[in-house]
Amino acid sequence: MGRDELKSIVENILLAADQPVNAGELEKIFLNTAEKNDLQLILEELKEEYQSRNLQILEVADGYQLCTRHEFNDWIRKFLKLDRSSRLSQPSLDTLSIIAYKQPLTRQEVDDIRGVDSSGVIKTLLEKKVIGPAGRKKVPGRPIMYRTTQKFLEYFGLKDLSDLPTLEDLKEELEGDDPPLQSQIEFANADSSGSVTVEDEENTSPE
Repeated sequence: MGRDELKSIVENILLAADQPVNAGELEKIFLNTAEKNDLQLILEELKEEYQSRNLQILEVADGYQLCTRHEFNDWIRKFLKLDRSSRLSQPSLDTLSIIAYKQPLTRQEVDDIRGVDSSGVIKTLLEKKVIGPAGRKKVPGRPIMYRTTQKFLEYFGLKDLSDLPTLEDLKEELEGDDPPLQSQIEFANADSSGSVTVEDEENTSPE
């Protein structure tokens, strides 16, 4: 198999994939016909080439993903007719931010920071798979601790947690004209039964 053909296949895989793809996964597909290092170089080349195209390839959650560009978000939303059923509510975003920056931590620790019960919100975040259990804290009662997941990195377009904006970055974002990035994130896997409202989340206890 020639390198150009290999590159074309990788490009098509990125288009078809619904999650980030890395060189290790590609190596399993090509078996003995392509080396991991060569596949990594191809991914880097494609990322570079797409910088001048209408789509882009981003490093997300330890992989590469073919994505739309931010400047076209409004048009894409209009086409998809996204509504609240595909988004997280403000309480969920607040709780997710706390967990992202202070992980791992328990539900009680989240409650103490937010000043309200977070049981329903945490249940929603678990269902969305953007947070997950991170063991039990070594205190009386051994409460479960929570952390963000790979799915969290995928949704927010982050390579890893070091890509999270600093508090100074967030301050500048809030003082600008555009809303914070978190308020723009849509969740394609939301239940079709309807949106998750503030009342639903705050009054629903986790299972």
